[in-house]
Amino acid sequence: MANRLITCLIISALSANVFGQANVKEADNLLYTGSFEDALEMYLEVLEEEPENIAVHYKVAVCYLNTNVDKTLSVKYLERFIAEGEFDNNANYLLGRAYSYSGEFDKAEKKFYEFIALGGGTASSGAESQKQIEYCKNAKELMKFPVDVTFENLGAGINSNMPDYFPFVPIDESLLIFNTARDDGSTSYADVTFASNIYISNVVDGQFTNAVPLSSNVNDDEINEEIVGLSADGNTMLIYKEDKAGIGNLFITVREGNDFEVPVKLESTINSKSHEISATISANGNTIIFASDRKDGLGGTDLYVSKKLPIGGWGPAQNLGSIINTEYDEDFPNLSPDGKMLYFSSKGHVSMGGYDIFKAEWNGSTKQFENVRSIGYPVNTPYDDMNYRVSDNGRYGYLASIRPEGKGDMDIYRVTFNKVEPY
Repeated sequence: MANRLITCLIISALSANVFGQANVKEADNLLYTGSFEDALEMYLEVLEEEPENIAVHYKVAVCYLNTNVDKTLSVKYLERFIAEGEFDNNANYLLGRAYSYSGEFDKAEKKFYEFIALGGGTASSGAESQKQIEYCKNAKELMKFPVDVTFENLGAGINSNMPDYFPFVPIDESLLIFNTARDDGSTSYADVTFASNIYISNVVDGQFTNAVPLSSNVNDDEINEEIVGLSADGNTMLIYKEDKAGIGNLFITVREGNDFEVPVKLESTINSKSHEISATISANGNTIIFASDRKDGLGGTDLYVSKKLPIGGWGPAQNLGSIINTEYDEDFPNLSPDGKMLYFSSKGHVSMGGYDIFKAEWNGSTKQFENVRSIGYPVNTPYDDMNYRVSDNGRYGYLASIRPEGKGDMDIYRVTFNKVEPY
């Protein structure tokens, strides 16, 4: 999930500064393996003893930018490194990213332009830096017209101090199904993360109950499973499931009481030799829209549609075309309960940074989704904003976000659009 910065940037920072201290070397090893939070803790301990160690300031900033702790905390460390450290143009790009996360878009643009003017570096290409400048300009315009929303953290019964993400609710909002990578007995990886499992919470007396994992029909503690789609009635679930070699495919399963049956792998018209990583299914169960990076796309990951055949099975996948797909990544499709709106995430269109959430309306005459537009700030932010599930009347939405009041890492929120009347 994490939007990791380029590894060679980290390596260049490490190779330029070799320290004899055992704690720094241990932190460096953690950084190499992607254990950014553990490395960060050790680097901060070093700075308590050696506050003038400018190279460690740089590494602290790299760690913050690669975690979901608070990326804006990297600003002061990069500012000091640039002011006092040896020249490293990569730091200008990283500070541009840090300024973007903190909402200082004019400063961010200046740093990206400086990075390009000084010849770039391993952190980014000129084209990517230009894209970051475009994000800054988009953000400044979108923030002039914020949408009236209220965020509600769903609390400790749902969220943990580990990543909790991709929430799904049926049309009546009677339950919540989501993914979590918490320490619940699942496989632990070298970077001190855990294999993801799928959890469910039912609504009792208007409140979400404490979430519990789905059974072994769905979850296997040794591999990653993620819910990536749910039908409007909550009875059909689409799952991304990896095998023990780490190869993932899309599966479908149907509800059985408070559990789901053993998932069935979707056929080759949907699962291909490319990567299929998210999907949505229509209310009538006859249409699947999914994301794939197959070769006939417009660039990056595109959205495709497959229709159920009269004889059973799923028909050939069709690219949704240039109205929806751009040269950048499109992902995380979600159909509204009535099928008239497609929500999806994109790094293209008018994104204010990385993935933003967009919506497109179904045109019954042209038989395609059109009129793509951002769902607005502050739902969209300079961070990656991805999976979004909407309620029946559009007043409520569910998403995962990193916010100051969170329990740790990504938390699940209910968003109320205050100008949409309840019923």
